[in-house]
Amino acid sequence: MELDKKQFKFIKPLAWKEVFNIWKNNEANEEHWKEYCKEKGFDSWFEWRKKYIEPIKKQSKDWKLFKILNPLESVPQFRGGPYNGWTKNFYKNQEMPRLKNIKENPAIKQYLDNFPSKTTIITWNTEDGIIIIEGMHKCAAITKAAKEGINIKTDLYMAISDSLIKDIPSFVKK
Repeated sequence: MELDKKQFKFIKPLAWKEVFNIWKNNEANEEHWKEYCKEKGFDSWFEWRKKYIEPIKKQSKDWKLFKILNPLESVPQFRGGPYNGWTKNFYKNQEMPRLKNIKENPAIKQYLDNFPSKTTIITWNTEDGIIIIEGMHKCAAITKAAKEGINIKTDLYMAISDSLIKDIPSFVKK
């Protein structure tokens, strides 16, 4: 599960607290996520994400930070995470498909139109490629940009932990 040094540059090791803070900083203060949490009946971002955070924290121990050197080339090869909404609405009956093979999510337009100049996603490194934990919308926007020849200027980083696919928690309701 060695990462290709032509695609990814190692930056530093990370502690779980740093990974958690990346996740929180990416989502907790975004108005659309605040509204989503309230619509779903949660009092806070943490209450909404707790069912994901605890199993991921428990399963993934060693974290590293990498810079993705060419996001438009690398990200479409990443796999979508095991999440109910994405699986039901965008994966075309596939389990954790490559992003280049999923149905387009209409919500990614807002990400494509206002892509951050620097951002970090959270991922697993598996025997079958990189799987997204957090950053699905951003990665789907990058994939759309790659398909349509749109240049996105961003410094994209990923917090990553090695995992076997069989050990990844699923958040898909059966």
